[in-house]
Amino acid sequence: MSTRTESTRTDQPQIKTQEDVYQESLELSKSSLGIIPHIDYEIQRLEEEAAAFKAGEREVTEFTPFRLRQGVYGQRQADVQMIRVKIPGGILTPEALDVLGEIAEEYAPLGKGHITTRENIQYHHIPLDRCPEVLRLLGTVGLTTREACGNTVRNVIGSPTAGVCTSEVFNPTPYLTAYVRFGVRHPISQNFPRKWKSAFTGCDQHDHVAAAIQDLTYVAQIREEDGVQKKGFKVYVGGGTSIMPKLAQPLYEFVAEEDYLRVALALWTVFNNAEMLRKNRMMARVKVLIDRIGLDAFRELVDAELENIGPIDPKPYMVAEELHRETPPQPNPPSNPPLKKGAEGILNGHNGGDGYHKWHDSNVVAQRQQGYNLVYVAVRRGDLTPVQFRSLAEIVRRYTGGRAVSSLEQNIVLRWVPEGYLHEVWHALQDIGLAAPGAQTITDVVSCPGTDSCKLGITSSMGLSKAISDEMDTWNGLLDDEEVQKMRIKISGCPNGCGQHHIANIGFHGAAVKGPDGQQIPAYELFLGGNYGSSRVEDSRIGTRIPLVKVPAKSVPSIVREITSYFKENRQEKESFNGFLDRVGLEDLTAVAAEAQQKAKEAEAESDLYFDWERTNVYKLERGEGECMV
Repeated sequence: MSTRTESTRTDQPQIKTQEDVYQESLELSKSSLGIIPHIDYEIQRLEEEAAAFKAGEREVTEFTPFRLRQGVYGQRQADVQMIRVKIPGGILTPEALDVLGEIAEEYAPLGKGHITTRENIQYHHIPLDRCPEVLRLLGTVGLTTREACGNTVRNVIGSPTAGVCTSEVFNPTPYLTAYVRFGVRHPISQNFPRKWKSAFTGCDQHDHVAAAIQDLTYVAQIREEDGVQKKGFKVYVGGGTSIMPKLAQPLYEFVAEEDYLRVALALWTVFNNAEMLRKNRMMARVKVLIDRIGLDAFRELVDAELENIGPIDPKPYMVAEELHRETPPQPNPPSNPPLKKGAEGILNGHNGGDGYHKWHDSNVVAQRQQGYNLVYVAVRRGDLTPVQFRSLAEIVRRYTGGRAVSSLEQNIVLRWVPEGYLHEVWHALQDIGLAAPGAQTITDVVSCPGTDSCKLGITSSMGLSKAISDEMDTWNGLLDDEEVQKMRIKISGCPNGCGQHHIANIGFHGAAVKGPDGQQIPAYELFLGGNYGSSRVEDSRIGTRIPLVKVPAKSVPSIVREITSYFKENRQEKESFNGFLDRVGLEDLTAVAAEAQQKAKEAEAESDLYFDWERTNVYKLERGEGECMV
């Protein structure tokens, strides 16, 4: 997308049917700036419904589902909203980054946007009457919030390495595009029993999209039939986290490209028709249906629906040439001569020495295209300021193929960076505080917003994330261990798992314990041995929950250090953390966590344990009614 155009308002004399809006969406997708077309009629409807709600003419039970389908989510704090920007495949243009920075500056009281574990961007504390302004502004650069929330097809995850991965079967991005366009605003997807999460990946050797915890994942395959190579997908269904974590199972070994949308519609229909799921929203995901009736019976239901669904050609929905176009800079010699280790400290007038090399070793990955690289920008806690958004836009324009990608690790990935530009990119990232090494390593801690904004949050997961990062700054040689670097830490502020703690090597979810005086202490349950990303989908693992142990929040950073030190000191050569746990078991690490819990039982009144991270008030468990199940 090369220019920003203003979205226009047109008078809508009457309410359209959902089918009318859907057909309009499909037609507009042929010329849309983004993957999902902006339809101003929906923003007008939001304005009208919000006014009616404020006037007492709409019940909460009527207005809330409508608001959620527009991507506007209620917060823990009264009278403000969270806006979730849907970023299909995580694809971001420079123009989009500029506008995201403008929103952070002009509309978000906290002055930041937050990258989520579904590659979205969220803004918090925005009054309802200002939300339409934000939604219209997003439309000018091809972005939307439509169905980023609610019981709909949520944002579709794509791999930051799509099209450039060394082991990719084929680039699935056009297929992701068609799937998104086919599903958004579809009449059948407006009131599912619960949300529906999807992902596409072109690589069947490395899982870059947490494929095993999605409701539906398409993994690219090529099959030879009668001497002709045919594109298609292996289809996984029924993954999810929360209170009943399940790993996705293979439904079909191969679905031809011309049939994958038919399969999607059949799956949605079976899910939508599952009346047993509508009896209890807490147990209304497709994983529950599969668990109750079995995968074979579920497949029979899908097959039966496929009998009633005719051909669906994905090609008309795949076209997004301007959005997908990347024009790599010409590879050229470095503008600065290569530096020896330690030299950049002198060059930049500060001490430290090998910062560039540490950053390069951990944050730069060679593409399959010779001379070009992916650069992983580690974004602490997933938060970006207006200056960082705008500066990233300029970096994307100057040094990349013209597109950046958000990742489920809450980072930004730059693509098509020539080898000769890497040092300049590092300097540019240094200027905005985004040149930290350690992307995709143990220091790249993931966390959900927790009690900062979520009604369901139990603990300050964002505060704990910073505390763990600060603790790691004191680790010295511990972080130099290659196997330690490969570990992943993820934190959720409650059991629902938005921080994806179930699939981390070390995972935590918020809880509470009582001190000796009966007062509550913020705490975390501990999960060990989860896995994703380093291998195939089938190698994903749900971590083992340490039973009957809740670690006080203020003790968690030291517990992380003890676990990591124990692993480094006792592992065999080249033994991974999970392999180590499989060999030695969990008994010793359970004892470490239990000892920390004992501190809570002995805590003195007004002890630091009674205060959550980044909080000055004594902790009190306060949970509202979340909107995930509305």
